[in-house]
Amino acid sequence: QDWEDDVRRFKRIFRHPSDTELVVLIGNHDIGFHNEMTKQKLERFEKVFNVTSARILTIKGVNFLLVNSVALHGDHCPICQRVEKELHKLSHALNCSIQSEQHYDQCKNTESFASTAPVLLQHYPLYRVSDAMCTGIDAAPLDERYQLFQERYDVISKNASKKLLWWFKPALILSGHTHHGCEVLHENLYPEISIPSFSWRNRNNPSFILGTFSRSDIRLSKCFLPEERTVLALYCSSCLIIALITLSHIKMFRRSLHLPNSLLVKHKTL
Repeated sequence: QDWEDDVRRFKRIFRHPSDTELVVLIGNHDIGFHNEMTKQKLERFEKVFNVTSARILTIKGVNFLLVNSVALHGDHCPICQRVEKELHKLSHALNCSIQSEQHYDQCKNTESFASTAPVLLQHYPLYRVSDAMCTGIDAAPLDERYQLFQERYDVISKNASKKLLWWFKPALILSGHTHHGCEVLHENLYPEISIPSFSWRNRNNPSFILGTFSRSDIRLSKCFLPEERTVLALYCSSCLIIALITLSHIKMFRRSLHLPNSLLVKHKTL
């Protein structure tokens, strides 16, 4: 029942025209953390949202690599093994598409993709020690920035990160999970942007990203909601103004009732 309620709420929030494609990523709030992930939970999510744990989506010549990062635990669980095998297969096919003339014999009968480095999309960030190196106006506050991350819980493992970078050499990595924004460069080559939580429950200034992607260029804009304290201040101010206006109208109404009575008393005395 809770799952069905969540699905209905999601579809209500993300209503979209039939000619707009909605792409959904798998995260720990969808199928649980790794130790809670089951085949039943994963298949339920994949069926409802028409996704898989590893695939390349090509739109107008731009490759988007969608990864179930919950399954990048590296402990040889059945789901993890299947996802890693599929990622290796996709990596081979993508590299064949980019370097088809150089490795023709090794690339026969492989799936063909656009010959561009992919944009990697996943819920968990790639491995980093902490948010200490993060930049951006919505990075973690100073009292949290130097807290050490736990591998496979806050970020994917160092080994899994190296594999993804080595196999795919992404043009950009977009991730989430930590609730804070972060812009970091891996190996001085691969930029990653962690998108903060879009909820006032988790932070004072939620935001989302609008992106324009082409084969030769990527442009991103970050859009912020008003800060929660600003909204609360506006609500309180509005309530106060409404209360003052209401009181003034009540006073005016009472005066209007009192005036005829006063005139009537004066008329009788005359």
